[in-house]
Amino acid sequence: MNVNIYVIAEPCVGVKEGSCVDVCPVACIHTTPESPQFYIDPDICIACEQCVLVCPVNAIFLDQDLPSEWQHYTQINADFFQDNKPGPQPVPFETALRMLQAVQGYAAEAGIAVAVAVVDEAGEPIAAQGDAPALAAQALNRAFTAARLQVPTDELSGKSAPPDLDGRYAPAPGGIPIVEGPWVLGAIGVAGGATPAQDVQCCRAGLAVLGSVNH
Repeated sequence: MNVNIYVIAEPCVGVKEGSCVDVCPVACIHTTPESPQFYIDPDICIACEQCVLVCPVNAIFLDQDLPSEWQHYTQINADFFQDNKPGPQPVPFETALRMLQAVQGYAAEAGIAVAVAVVDEAGEPIAAQGDAPALAAQALNRAFTAARLQVPTDELSGKSAPPDLDGRYAPAPGGIPIVEGPWVLGAIGVAGGATPAQDVQCCRAGLAVLGSVNH
């Protein structure tokens, strides 16, 4: 939860006027037809104060300024999004293919041949490419490990394999999670570079397709 966020409290209950929704620049205020009030998403709120200025019933407060009798509305707002906000979807197949193409393009410029795999959050393959079976298996296991443990595989050097990853644990550099906000959507894994750093850079070339490089 952000340090300073706004919270919609009891005066909104039964009113649901909606001016706050219209002025919110980050679209963090929502409700459902059956809900008695509007709610502010604590993960998105930027505390811009626009909602406060237009609220006709003075229902919106900074969390630190909530009247004592309404302190529990901080949790009520957070719980609404916990219950109603859909989780992120895995990387689409078409996007995974573009990630593979970006990796292979980078590898070709570097004069290396690599295998690459993109997996979902459970480590299941979405798309993979690589002619050498041994390298393909390494790339897939690195992606699997990064997705399941939710950390880049270069941070795992010297660490023992968790029991549920036995046989597929790949602590070598070349696996990076695909992250969206607080969620891990999956991972990308690469094997075949001349150095571990090249495998990592190939991963980053693939992640750049998503608009940002994770880790």
